[in-house]
Amino acid sequence: MKRIGRVVGTLWTSSDNPRNGEASFCRLKDGSIMLAYSHFGGEGGDHDCSRLVCVLSHDEGETWTQPRELFPDDRESRNNMTPSLLRLPNGELGLCYLRKSDEADGTIACMPAFRFSRDEGQSWSKLTLCTTETGYYCGTNAASVVLQGGRIATPVAYAGSVHRYDLAPGVVRFFCSDDCGRSWREALAPIKAPYGDRWGLQEPGLMELPDGRLWCHMRTVYGFQFQSFSADGGKSWSAPEPNLLFPSPDAPMRAMRFEQGTIAVFNPLAHSQALEQRLHWGSPQRSPLILAVSQNGGLDFAAPASAFTYTAFNDFCTRCFILEDDPADSFCYPAMLRVKDGYLVSYYCDGGSHRVLNYSRILKISDSELAE
Repeated sequence: MKRIGRVVGTLWTSSDNPRNGEASFCRLKDGSIMLAYSHFGGEGGDHDCSRLVCVLSHDEGETWTQPRELFPDDRESRNNMTPSLLRLPNGELGLCYLRKSDEADGTIACMPAFRFSRDEGQSWSKLTLCTTETGYYCGTNAASVVLQGGRIATPVAYAGSVHRYDLAPGVVRFFCSDDCGRSWREALAPIKAPYGDRWGLQEPGLMELPDGRLWCHMRTVYGFQFQSFSADGGKSWSAPEPNLLFPSPDAPMRAMRFEQGTIAVFNPLAHSQALEQRLHWGSPQRSPLILAVSQNGGLDFAAPASAFTYTAFNDFCTRCFILEDDPADSFCYPAMLRVKDGYLVSYYCDGGSHRVLNYSRILKISDSELAE
């Protein structure tokens, strides 16, 4: 398997900013590229202070500006994290994210939220919560999508009404808007966890396949990404099952369709609970990091478990490329963007900190590398 890509940007950390990542790209109307990401203070834990900031590139990702906070008006939140930048049907820029707040009873709420911008991210609307049902919703970066009909869909894993120390088993839920984010409702049916354990389904991603089906892939502790399908626009979903092409060490995956191609970025090795290959915060080692190329808009990525064959698996492997392979490091939470003659990919790196979520890299991959 061939190593590809070159580093074109690094979101470095410091003593008072120990974590930068969970990013999302968007092409702006002037041709520049925006990368929004979570900028953490404190110890860099999920519940520490975090603000959403952005950097810009005016040369297809070769160089990047200094970071700028996106909306400094929200000082009442515990943190804002996990952005998904979207180009909305009305031409505005949209941003879905997670907003954490301290509740009166001492618990923490984590709510999917949304803002829009009419001036390409220079200023933003007031926040709108995607649901009035207070609870703890786990999501991941660059996961929200705009479907063919113009509907915005934000997939999250509902982990209970409140969070203190442990999460309830995750059930995937979808909050949607049909009016460019002005109002939200739970328009798609939920996907229930397959087992009665404390983990359930986590950090879902959603993609519309060329045949019109919706494909939801989900992080799990079961050794694989799990998947579910809807052929009726999300009114019903197939039972969650392992996607045998995508082993997983309890880490998120990202798959995205672009006009020029469809790619997925994932960690291909499941971890063993017995080996205790774990870093700070109990996360498993997430290495290597692989990019896979689809030949048919992602249909081959979404093959059902019943259709799995070793021939198909071997063919899939010929279309996989190494982005990172240091066994002592950890790479996760990818985001991707199509650029001229290639792709940008951002992701977290451990960088020797042994905390999994430290700084982020921006890698540039050329089409010629994928074609060789």
